Amino acid sequence: MARSNLICGIDIGNTFVKTIIAEIDREQLRPRVVGLASVPSNGLRRGVVVDMEETMANIRDSVEQASAMGGVKINRAYVSINGAHIRSQMSRGVIAVARADNEISQNDIDRVIDAAAAISLPPNREIIHIIPKRFVIDNQENVKNPLGMKGVRLEADVLLIEGLSPYIRNLARCINGCDIEVAEFVFTPLAAAKSSLDKHQIEHGVMSIDFGGGISTLAFFHEGEMIHSATLPIGSRHITNDLAIALRTTMDSAEEIKCLYGYTGPNETLSKDQVDLSEFTGGEGTIVPKKQLAKIIDARISELFDLITAEVRKVPSDIMLPAGVVLIGGGAALNGLPNLTKSRMRLSVNVGISRHQPCLIDGIRDRLNDPSLSTALGLVIWGFEKEFSTHGEPLLVSSSRSGLSKVGRWLKNFLP
Repeated sequence: MARSNLICGIDIGNTFVKTIIAEIDREQLRPRVVGLASVPSNGLRRGVVVDMEETMANIRDSVEQASAMGGVKINRAYVSINGAHIRSQMSRGVIAVARADNEISQNDIDRVIDAAAAISLPPNREIIHIIPKRFVIDNQENVKNPLGMKGVRLEADVLLIEGLSPYIRNLARCINGCDIEVAEFVFTPLAAAKSSLDKHQIEHGVMSIDFGGGISTLAFFHEGEMIHSATLPIGSRHITNDLAIALRTTMDSAEEIKCLYGYTGPNETLSKDQVDLSEFTGGEGTIVPKKQLAKIIDARISELFDLITAEVRKVPSDIMLPAGVVLIGGGAALNGLPNLTKSRMRLSVNVGISRHQPCLIDGIRDRLNDPSLSTALGLVIWGFEKEFSTHGEPLLVSSSRSGLSKVGRWLKNFLP
């Protein structure tokens, strides 16, 4: 069966469901974005489905809007997955090289990776990704690609990313309920890295902070691979909640206030200006100093950075981050956040946008510069490299061999 010319990425977040559809230009062999949509998400809490009907409705709306923009119809998509239930662990596999001349073949590499992934997991957990980190050939360590080398004994250290099966299947069932097959689940930091990080950052060392709506995700990359990740239970929606309570206004009004007047960082840099919030609070003469708004926001941001600092301590001390920090997600647009991050982390800070992938993505460029679209855009690039790329840069990771790429097909058997 011929491959489709379309690749779809669906980022199902706690605040929005974002869909990007790209059409493959087979002559130039690159994707061109033809459809893009973002609709509110109301069925997830901290990355976990809590209302299947609501989640399916949100996914359907997002996909239909993106499809209508491009005048196309999709039935298959790469989908992001995130949440506190996702964990990572290291594992090692060992095999004997099969060939009589001791030359390592691709079959040997596949076997040693499978051996490393053959770990004992609880019945309710399954592997999402298998990421080869390094190989060892007869005590020769730190081999990146052993293909074609000579050796008797081959070992592999891999990073396994796994999650709770019920949560994964609930999300897959929501996708299938919209008549869409899950091509593959992709861990959110890995997808976002495809669009917001370049190969030099990933090689030399960089930290990615995805400041989402309900949760934030932290990921460290070094020598071309992800070495650590963590999901933090604080997102930009918590700031909205704080403002709504402090200002005694609605959530929608608090969100507008945050976007228009929100600020985090040293209060000394703020002027003594005051903000008239009467149009948001419904009362006359509601005047609030900008410093008061900043104080409310700073309390939550400080809590977030305390958690980030705790995770940084878990990274080996010899891992350096010369490429600094890249902020992505909708919360990255908060005024003052880059400067505060630079001060707290003592590293260079950039806001991640799609400028690092100009050769892969064409069309709708102005909207693709939104850091909140990093994950959805990364899913499209991930799918393109998986299905169409035959040369150029290798994939960032080895995808899961656990069968998740086919989860959409077998889950349809459980649908009524």
